[in-house]
Amino acid sequence: MKSKWVKRLLLLGIVVLGVLADYFTKLIAVNHLKGEDPVPLIRGILRFSYVENPGAAWGMLSEHRWVFMVFSALAIVVIAIYLIKRDPPILLCVSLSLILSGGIGNMIDRTFRGVVVDFIEFYLFSFPVFNVADCLVVIGSGLLIVWLILDTVRERKKAKQNGEAPAGEDEK
Repeated sequence: MKSKWVKRLLLLGIVVLGVLADYFTKLIAVNHLKGEDPVPLIRGILRFSYVENPGAAWGMLSEHRWVFMVFSALAIVVIAIYLIKRDPPILLCVSLSLILSGGIGNMIDRTFRGVVVDFIEFYLFSFPVFNVADCLVVIGSGLLIVWLILDTVRERKKAKQNGEAPAGEDEK
């Protein structure tokens, strides 16, 4: 019982720190980059560039902002309820907490600014400008994929040990 609450506090900490990191970096971007030329961080590779994104990733759905906001809000609620009601493995919890914090960070922008503030730009190659919330979602998604692979391997080993055919495979 005690470890369940420790895990929940850890996850809450991840979400709060992620949202705060996103919020304050966007605040700095608005105050110091808006209306200014891009600021090189690593010449030829990475710079800070102020962009207001009215849509989803890469500006998609910019004409349908409310549809995307409803979808995002539902995803945030579903993930939060899952984390509160269930006691999933720690890797799954961390991945979902990172996704949740990034989703909340961008939802704050969409709700109060009407756009998402992006400011991190790789210009070594053509890649959309992004922000800390986007990084959190991508890292969380990567960890989720790792968890899914590990869980699938674990289930296959378990099925093999029990003499069962793994799900999705025909017996030969």
